[in-house]
Amino acid sequence: MSAPVSAKARARDIDRAQTCGLLDAGYAEGQLDPTEYESRTAAAMTAKTLGELDGLVSDLQIPEHLVEAARASAPAPRRRIPGRVVAAGVVAAVAVVGTVAFMTRGHDAAPATVVGAEPVPAPVAPGEPQPIVIEPIDPVSADGVRDFVRQLAVKFNGDLRVDQVTFYPTYVYFTRMLQDQPHREQDWSYRGGFSPVRTPESRPLDTTTVDLAALDVDRLAEVIATGANRVGVPTGKVEDIFVRADSSTGEGLVSVLFEDKDERRGMVDTRLDGSIVEISKPEGR
Repeated sequence: MSAPVSAKARARDIDRAQTCGLLDAGYAEGQLDPTEYESRTAAAMTAKTLGELDGLVSDLQIPEHLVEAARASAPAPRRRIPGRVVAAGVVAAVAVVGTVAFMTRGHDAAPATVVGAEPVPAPVAPGEPQPIVIEPIDPVSADGVRDFVRQLAVKFNGDLRVDQVTFYPTYVYFTRMLQDQPHREQDWSYRGGFSPVRTPESRPLDTTTVDLAALDVDRLAEVIATGANRVGVPTGKVEDIFVRADSSTGEGLVSVLFEDKDERRGMVDTRLDGSIVEISKPEGR
């Protein structure tokens, strides 16, 4: 049997994410008010030790079935996690958001890299569905994109419209209109579950959306499989997949960015049906 873990033990990302899951549950059940929820979640995301995390949830009433669900679904840890720091599965860790570098072409630019501090998840806005917990995926694979679209349909009752969405190797970041409030938008992160990021903001009423129901994932799989060779970086891996509407035509566009170990980048742009729009190769190719 594993020995009890010291409260001074360093916290892992999964420990922080699981603690945020407990805070989500406490907020949903009315144990925490919005101010407490925001401050505790912020503290959880920057906690250094298990003791700090435990202190954020020790006063919450956590049903035993949530603890058991987490133990059944979470990856096998190297050490035992204290019972109060176990969530109902691995919940969405917050997307990394910050300064975005763009590869500019004739049409809308797509994000190439993302750096900066992690934003704090915001409480669910009135009228929005509560966060749901799902199995982790590989967001830049065809199966990962397909699973994300399927889970998005579950969360938003079949409504697959988004303002834009970016698939990164470890999470998905997207923006969509608040339910029944076309003048407001909410940023969301998805990493083992859905979590709102920051507070809702104003949204232009003429914002063009992209319906992911029209995304041909099988054709996207072909681009993922062959794109590195197409752009001239044969050892490159998918850095991100950016889906948005062309601001001039309203047409849905998909940009798949490839990068190799020498940081050479190339991009394949397609329509939602997978037809090629443009291939951008590294300079000098």
